[in-house]
Amino acid sequence: MEYADVYLKPKRREAISEKSPWIFSGAIEAVREFDEDGQLCRIRLGDDVVATGYVNTQTNIAVRVLEFADVQVNVDFLRRRFEESRRMKESLLQGCTDAYRLIHAEGDRLPGLVVDKYGDYLVMQSSTAGIDNLRELIMEALVAVFQPKGILEKSSSTSRKTEGLESVQQVLHGEIPEEIVVEEYGMKYAVDLLGGQKTGFFLDQRENRRIIAQHAQGRTALNCYCYSATMGLGMRQAGVATLHNVDLSEGALELAARNYELNGIAPGDGEFQEADVKKFLGEIPKDFYDLIILDPPKFTASKRTVNAAIKGYKHINMTALRKIKSGGLLFTFSCSGLVDMELFRKILFYAAKDAGRDVRVVRPLHADVDHALSIYHRENEYLKGLMLYVL
Repeated sequence: MEYADVYLKPKRREAISEKSPWIFSGAIEAVREFDEDGQLCRIRLGDDVVATGYVNTQTNIAVRVLEFADVQVNVDFLRRRFEESRRMKESLLQGCTDAYRLIHAEGDRLPGLVVDKYGDYLVMQSSTAGIDNLRELIMEALVAVFQPKGILEKSSSTSRKTEGLESVQQVLHGEIPEEIVVEEYGMKYAVDLLGGQKTGFFLDQRENRRIIAQHAQGRTALNCYCYSATMGLGMRQAGVATLHNVDLSEGALELAARNYELNGIAPGDGEFQEADVKKFLGEIPKDFYDLIILDPPKFTASKRTVNAAIKGYKHINMTALRKIKSGGLLFTFSCSGLVDMELFRKILFYAAKDAGRDVRVVRPLHADVDHALSIYHRENEYLKGLMLYVL
């Protein structure tokens, strides 16, 4: 495999010294021995090789760094990364689940790659041309480390368009069943790898499911954008008094019903409601619910639509704050990477102000430990939330 040579401008040494896995086009003086976008490359300061990565001359993020040294990127390199990440994730999770994020892109030193492990099955996502070019080596390394029954690729992120790539869904190895069942803290969940959202399941909300359940006993709860009702199941197990799971997708509610069945829980009257959340929130009576969850899908993936997303987040939170009982808890989330925690808190400030409610921030909420971030790269922090007490 031939490597391109990427020469940094002499005065842009910080592109390497600050250890960011992203090198922007403005820091690059020249690219030589170049054949195609996504090609592996050696990053040079003068004659010295200071890093290894892959290059795309068509994007603002021109280089993604795989290692801050001169290395060979091959099956052994990838196998070591997978084994390193597996040890870390399994030691942190301590056997609480058989489903976790193995590779969290830059957070696990493989920019552009996500790999989730669901029992004996793996789901990978590529968001860059460089990872697409490494697909066969990645598959070979994953098989060597995990001996999975199947590997599914679900590469459909909006960043692929920036890289000049089409969406891809394909079985790379073995077979993928219509349903698999995973366990988390003693609960069973059905996962639709082929048709489900993201890679099939919301692994990132694992710890938040536990936190919400801890505060659910005896409450009247509304679980908005419930998808497969995993948060609802936790609340049922914890002794919630009344629960309504709301989602617009009939398929999501069917998956939710399947999860109830797997755990031997019979839903109560009206526990699953197929409805548009914005309309539903507007029509519910005031002071009925004393616990509300807002976990909407991503409202924006482009800077062009950030303002619309801000309005969307403010509207649903303002409506929930107007309707929730005094002494109620609002668990509210955003998975939009372009809306950081600082902006999200500002949105909640204005939502509370316009709702005329006095609100306390009880705790921030984040993705669980298998979604760890590089200390040098905060851009990969997409999920954020707040637990709010409403007076």
